[in-house]
Amino acid sequence: MSVLDQFRDAEKRVTQRLKELEPAVAEYRELEVVAQRLGIEIPSATPARTTRRRRRKSSAAPEKRTGAMRRANGSRRSVPGRREQLLLDLIRERPGITVADAGKAMSVDPTGLYRVVNRLEQRGEVRKTGRELHPAATA
Repeated sequence: MSVLDQFRDAEKRVTQRLKELEPAVAEYRELEVVAQRLGIEIPSATPARTTRRRRRKSSAAPEKRTGAMRRANGSRRSVPGRREQLLLDLIRERPGITVADAGKAMSVDPTGLYRVVNRLEQRGEVRKTGRELHPAATA
């Protein structure tokens, strides 16, 4: 069996599996809407990540590591927590904003905000309803 045949076979299996899962996904989305209307808090379906492995930097050029807020390529890092605070302020200012719109408003790539949103959700500062972001209800 050639590599092309294996690829086509894998493509067929993926397509078939997607067809099998489609009704379950549709049911999940319907239940999500019902839960939202009932005010039921939906736990995150994605498991919490374990700590990420980081690549070791070579012991050569230790002078590069002394610049606390500089990356290896010389570019500056943002201040820790700054993006979280900016996003949180934006969500409070515009409840229901989407990650894509927040990215545009902050002039950043929205894909870089999903991890920030996840952290804010886990800390209970933000509530995500479908694609919309809302400040967490204060008691």
